[in-house]
Amino acid sequence: MPAVDLEAPEQRTSDAVLEIIDVSVRFGGINAVSDVNLTVMPGEITGLIGPNGAGKTTTFNVITGLQEPTNGRVFIGGREVSHLPPYRRARLGIARTFQRLEVFGSLTVFENILAAAEFHKSWSEDQTPPRRVAAEIIDRVGLQRVGNARVDALPTGIARLVELGRALATRPRLLLLDEVGSGLNQDETDALGDLMLDLVRDGTAILLVEHDVELVMRVCTRIYVLDFGRIIAQGTPAEIQKDPAVQAAYLGSDEV
Repeated sequence: MPAVDLEAPEQRTSDAVLEIIDVSVRFGGINAVSDVNLTVMPGEITGLIGPNGAGKTTTFNVITGLQEPTNGRVFIGGREVSHLPPYRRARLGIARTFQRLEVFGSLTVFENILAAAEFHKSWSEDQTPPRRVAAEIIDRVGLQRVGNARVDALPTGIARLVELGRALATRPRLLLLDEVGSGLNQDETDALGDLMLDLVRDGTAILLVEHDVELVMRVCTRIYVLDFGRIIAQGTPAEIQKDPAVQAAYLGSDEV
């Protein structure tokens, strides 16, 4: 009888694009994230909300491999990726934006998105010309007016859309958006919400961290609420708005 490799990554039979199971992260004596369980389904926008410092970005970092969890496991499409470095996870179809804006400031909008399309082509089987990919994404995200502008000359809100476009250039099946709506006016936020709904209709799954509660309630199918590193509620937007624990920790009675 062959030996069993107890360290081998687990395969799960699941329709979920993402599952994180019992994930905890401790920094010294501080529990940044405690026993978090979260599932993201294909073709849906899943919200992850909570006060500043609740552990949302830490959770994103665990999913993408930038932060090693103290405990817990991460699965993409039923495959355990807990042991994989960030670039390997990216090649499985994960892309993200960052709470702290990460763009190539000295490049133009087009060049930022083109760079991601070139990287994607270098390791994928997608042979679509990268310049065509970049042009299509600029149109889809609504960046036509600033396509030739240097990104460091743009308002922060528009630069966040450039970061979103760059993530889309990698053709992700799971898109992690960390406060991508920050700095946008109401019309731009409405357009962003429409874009996200359009993306999930095409089959992309989105995990959204966002402080704009109105946007979250409009676009999300399911919402998880983090407070002090723990999931205190999960459910539909209507269920979350009525939850007393969420009202006390995050939404406040006036919001509801």
